[in-house]
Amino acid sequence: MNKRVAKISNNNNHIYFSLLGLALVTLAILYMYFLSASVVHVVLRKQAVTNIANIESQISQLESSYITAQHLVSDKIVSSKDFSENSKKIFVSRAVPTFAMSNSTY
Repeated sequence: MNKRVAKISNNNNHIYFSLLGLALVTLAILYMYFLSASVVHVVLRKQAVTNIANIESQISQLESSYITAQHLVSDKIVSSKDFSENSKKIFVSRAVPTFAMSNSTY
């Protein structure tokens, strides 16, 4: 009977050590996976930031060319219609406050 108990105990120890080894191997594999995944995410984030910077640069260049083209079109329209600059400026003021301006001070 003593030999049988020792054999069962030995089998249980073998199972426990096998499970412990399997758990350690699983944890090591999971650690390597998450470490590589975090490195990949850092690289992808850097690429995304670079792409965003490039796109923002292109947008600012397009805005600059748009503003330049808008001023050229405005100058062409003004010169073709014979408009002239008015040196006498006229400003409009409201003597009687309206409903929207009733709380403001003058």
